[in-house]
Amino acid sequence: MKSKNLPALPLRDIVVFPHMVAPLFVGRKLSVNALNLAMVNDKRILLITQKDSKTDDPVPENLYQVGTLAKILQLLKLPDGTIKVLV
Repeated sequence: MKSKNLPALPLRDIVVFPHMVAPLFVGRKLSVNALNLAMVNDKRILLITQKDSKTDDPVPENLYQVGTLAKILQLLKLPDGTIKVLV
């Protein structure tokens, strides 16, 4: 199996499981960049829940070791600069 780097989206207060459809509201700059990168490639993104939802700039140590590979179904840029994404 060939390994591939994917953009990662740290999640606060939600765990997304395989085959689950979930709306997410994204506003952090690095998270928005991860979504944009996924959109120009194959729309796949790695969703990883944060251990502490109050952490604003999570590093790998702040994230759980297991995540979910998701496909972006819909992306909507809102007037306030945040993004609503359906995965």
